[in-house]
Amino acid sequence: MKRKAASGTTASATPSVRRMPEQKPDASIAPAPVKAIVQGRLYDVVNDTKSRAFCGPTAVAAITGEPISRVHNCYRLVRHGSGWVYRRRSPLIKRTNLAETEKVFRLLGFAVSWQKVKGKPTLAAYLENRAGEQRTHPCAVRVTGHLVAVSGWVFCDTFSKGQVVDADAAPGRRKRVTDVLVITGHIPPAAHIPAKTPAAVRTVDAPGARGLVEDLPHGAR
Repeated sequence: MKRKAASGTTASATPSVRRMPEQKPDASIAPAPVKAIVQGRLYDVVNDTKSRAFCGPTAVAAITGEPISRVHNCYRLVRHGSGWVYRRRSPLIKRTNLAETEKVFRLLGFAVSWQKVKGKPTLAAYLENRAGEQRTHPCAVRVTGHLVAVSGWVFCDTFSKGQVVDADAAPGRRKRVTDVLVITGHIPPAAHIPAKTPAAVRTVDAPGARGLVEDLPHGAR
């Protein structure tokens, strides 16, 4: 639709939007540094939960340095969405797969490249012959029915009890390697990882006791 402008010219009926001048960056404020990938570094796993840490969460914790509780919450978010916090019991995290693990790494701020390994070499042969980023960057390596963390020549998994050991002493070196999740860099992490809080669980489980509003399913509020 067109309208007649006061000056006699034709103008659009859509109101114009005034452009604001571009704000120049403050040269006195240094940009936030981007963390570099540290070669040959893994972390001893901190299991701050009462449950067992299986191989997927253990590998993620060894690479990221995050405690098992936070890693578990990332897997729960991937599997069940943010509503899992309203369940009476926190879902157990076991039998994880690489697709879930890749998403967990991204939630924690790590860019990942999923790469297939040709020929299914043994873990010992793979460690000797790997090249490129698989040799220099932290990796979650899928071996026969298991996930392990490798960075340079250090190793960590559930069989090392979450402790970082020399790759030459890694258990299961005859297992076959099929896939690798290579940590290629850092990305912005998720702003919020849902976790259980006292407000998200029932206060009293007794007859006649009133729960909290947060206890109710979203559709029942």
